[in-house]
Amino acid sequence: MRVRMASHLLDAAYITKYNRAYELMRALPDDDPRSFSQQASVHCAFCQSAYLQKNSNEKLQIHFSWLFYPWHRWYLYFHERILAKMLNDDTFALPFWNWDNQAIFSPLPNVIPAVFIENPALVDNTRAPSHQPPTLVDLTYSGKPGGLDPEQQRAENNNLMHQELVSGAKTPSLFFGQAYRAGDANAPGPGSVERAPHTAVHLWTGGDMGNFGTAGRDPIFYSHHANVDRLWNVWKSLGGRRKDITDPDWLNAEFVFYDENATLIKVKVGDAVSTEKLRYTYQNVPNPWITHISSPLSISIAGTKPVSSNGVASPAAAEATSLLEEIEEFGEEVEGKFKQLAGSAFQSKVKRPVKDLFKTLKKQITDEELEEVLVIQGVEVPSDKISKFDVFINLPDANDKTSINIPEFAGTFVNVPHLGMGPGMNRKATLRIGIGDKLEQLGIKDVSSIVVTLVPKGQGKDVPIVIKGIKIEYE
Repeated sequence: MRVRMASHLLDAAYITKYNRAYELMRALPDDDPRSFSQQASVHCAFCQSAYLQKNSNEKLQIHFSWLFYPWHRWYLYFHERILAKMLNDDTFALPFWNWDNQAIFSPLPNVIPAVFIENPALVDNTRAPSHQPPTLVDLTYSGKPGGLDPEQQRAENNNLMHQELVSGAKTPSLFFGQAYRAGDANAPGPGSVERAPHTAVHLWTGGDMGNFGTAGRDPIFYSHHANVDRLWNVWKSLGGRRKDITDPDWLNAEFVFYDENATLIKVKVGDAVSTEKLRYTYQNVPNPWITHISSPLSISIAGTKPVSSNGVASPAAAEATSLLEEIEEFGEEVEGKFKQLAGSAFQSKVKRPVKDLFKTLKKQITDEELEEVLVIQGVEVPSDKISKFDVFINLPDANDKTSINIPEFAGTFVNVPHLGMGPGMNRKATLRIGIGDKLEQLGIKDVSSIVVTLVPKGQGKDVPIVIKGIKIEYE
């Protein structure tokens, strides 16, 4: 059983071994499938739509769907086994970059770890110079500096983690992403962690990491994804409906990788759901974001009753309530209708449908387990540009300066540039966010309508972001 350790806690002997493993991998001939350049090209190929689906003319994409998590788990598994082979040490395991840990004690976990700065084989000189230690990782990064002090940054990071793993991802499809079946022309939409923090860390690190086509050239990529992989285990430990997908289309999906002996191996998703069966585990580290409580905001709207987010009536909230009457309903996606955000916030009233209790019984779940899901339909962004927008509930005046460490923050959408679809092409997706806990936290679980505000952030203000519909459904 191999143990993946936190990269900021590695001892000198491990660091020496880790650096040596990459020295040996980099020394392999470029035409060896185990070489560093070939390993980087694996991610480039699968993430840039270089392959066709089996028995289909449709391109294969392993981002923006339920394939994201299992494909990357297998990718790291074989990468790790190749490094172990280089060292002739079967106990070797990749470390994980513990960027979700907002501890204030040295060595800091939420900065670029020293191991990737002080060891030549682990360095990538293309990383953003302004994001070197002691600058904290911004898990909400939008391509431009957020301007937050360390205390604010840690609070926003914690709330982002809580929203994307605890509050907003209570079902398998919300966490893993949407179903992507054989013959589908487009990966339909990402899960919560893939959107952020995963994507934001890519962009924040910058350089090679800031583009899917080159991300694998930076050794920190594999440590970054080891932490993403660890969060799969953490998410399942939270209980409720947080379980692996049972759909045969997911479990039987197949990939091929070269192993440590340069032999082509076919693997299935279903064989990757247990890290114990893959013979590795993770060092235990604290996850305080699980119980994080966001700061209250003084202005919010709850149906037609003027209350703040802590339940206290206020004149400012009353003024916000009057806006509810003026906000139109954009409605569900229909042919020919779209809205381009064009750098400014967009508000829409959204009606909440009545729960279908028959569907609840059919799913064999209780009424309490039925999750309310906000669906942003027909999202289109340029595939080769950074884009981002945040989603707020009942906060019509939200703008690009609004903190996300508030109850009204529901989730985010982030795109990392990739060129697999060709220049000038758009990435198309559906954004799905669990909002049941959010409505209860805001005290509006019984209202008939809510207001949803979409706020472009950072470089997302500079690119055309299109949506085609907004609705609520139950899962």
